[in-house]
Amino acid sequence: MFGIGFFEFIVIAVVIIIFLGPDKLPETLMKVVKTFKAFNKTINEAKSAIEKEINIEELKEDSKKYRALLENNAKEITKSFSLEELKELKESAAEVNSAIDELRLEKIAEDKTAKSEDDKSPQDKEAK
Repeated sequence: MFGIGFFEFIVIAVVIIIFLGPDKLPETLMKVVKTFKAFNKTINEAKSAIEKEINIEELKEDSKKYRALLENNAKEITKSFSLEELKELKESAAEVNSAIDELRLEKIAEDKTAKSEDDKSPQDKEAK
């Protein structure tokens, strides 16, 4: 203990007993024990505070990682929604274009029919 051997410990104990005397020795030992207990309590509180701080730092790092992961996932989801919406818009545009093409064909057919009727009308007039 503290680099002190058994013989040195006995010498120190004898010197303390001679110096303090049998009356003050128990009282002094109680004070020393209380001091060591207070010192150990302070050290244990410091250890627990440091461990809590380390744990808090780890939790902060974990929360930053999870936040980044969530942000990336949100971006991916937004991109996938955007791609799905874009696909739907393309399909809608294709439907609109096909409807416009049908209307053009109908208009062309109507114009041809009207033109053929106009062409027949002068001939009908001459035949009469």
